[in-house]
Amino acid sequence: MILAIAGFARFPPELLVVLVASLLLWHPVHRLLLRLTVWCFGWGAFRAALALTRVLECLPLAAWMRAFLWREEFYAYSALGHTETAVAGARRLAVHAKADSCLSCANCAINIFINAGLYLEALDIERGWQGPSNPPDPSAAREWALVRFNLVEAVYNLGSWEAASARLSNLEEVARGDAFLWNFFPIQRAWILAHTGRGEDALSALAQVDWRRLPRLYRSEAHFALAASLLAVHRYEEARREARTGLKHARRVSSTRNGLFLLGRITLAAGHPEEALRFFEAGATHPYQGQGGDGLLAWGDCLARLGRHDEAREAWRLVLTRDKQSGAASRAASRLGLHGPVSSNDGLRSAR
Repeated sequence: MILAIAGFARFPPELLVVLVASLLLWHPVHRLLLRLTVWCFGWGAFRAALALTRVLECLPLAAWMRAFLWREEFYAYSALGHTETAVAGARRLAVHAKADSCLSCANCAINIFINAGLYLEALDIERGWQGPSNPPDPSAAREWALVRFNLVEAVYNLGSWEAASARLSNLEEVARGDAFLWNFFPIQRAWILAHTGRGEDALSALAQVDWRRLPRLYRSEAHFALAASLLAVHRYEEARREARTGLKHARRVSSTRNGLFLLGRITLAAGHPEEALRFFEAGATHPYQGQGGDGLLAWGDCLARLGRHDEAREAWRLVLTRDKQSGAASRAASRLGLHGPVSSNDGLRSAR
């Protein structure tokens, strides 16, 4: 190490500064740093990814790199739970997406909006778009398929499980042509089936998943889908194990919070409300507070089962505050004897 430093000492400091500056102005270096940013994000090193985006922001990037950088930055903010910052960025991306027909930016904005509980805003991005040109560019066709696939989640979070299932079925043929999308297709289908009382069908769908090919970042969601499917067929201990496995794999703060709520639902269904309460409380007080209406609703139901009715009403009110566009919000309003927010079906029609 001393010899290496001695070697560099022969060069004037000004020359080293010029050398470093020249490297940072070189486009291949920009591509390398972008790849490193994506790699960090894919492994759940969101703070490192965010730090790299800040370095890259100072460089003279090509226009396509600048849009790519925005997406990585806002994804990282969302994954870390900085929801307001992520949503502000998503609104910028949504404007850019519609103005320039940028499907990658549309996808990023949709994912961030959904993660923040802004399902109608996510669906609004789709309005007026006709999809890629005909004959379609392969990459644009794939991005358009991802847009429609991701919007399935927005639809069922509005409470429209049947409409979400129909949307997903319409994508089946398209998904077959893309290995990445096709591996996630049965996970999304299983989630819908499990929440509509078809647990055995959900388990059959998940048998088609190649778990080895799931990206590290989304493995927790696959385990949560399996846990929900097992819950639907009353296999509570297996469901708890899968939910705990999902928590171990969780990288995004939203995944951790969702796993806690899922464990609460499983434990409550198994007949242990006092134990379930601990999971619900951990989920409700978790720093990430986007979405989560179903979990908060179940928390209130758990409190009501224990005779703690005033606290149950407070939990149901939280649904109206934190996940006000969701189908859960309408059910919470009903429990509170209120006129609910715009119904999920009306909201869904307005976003078409």
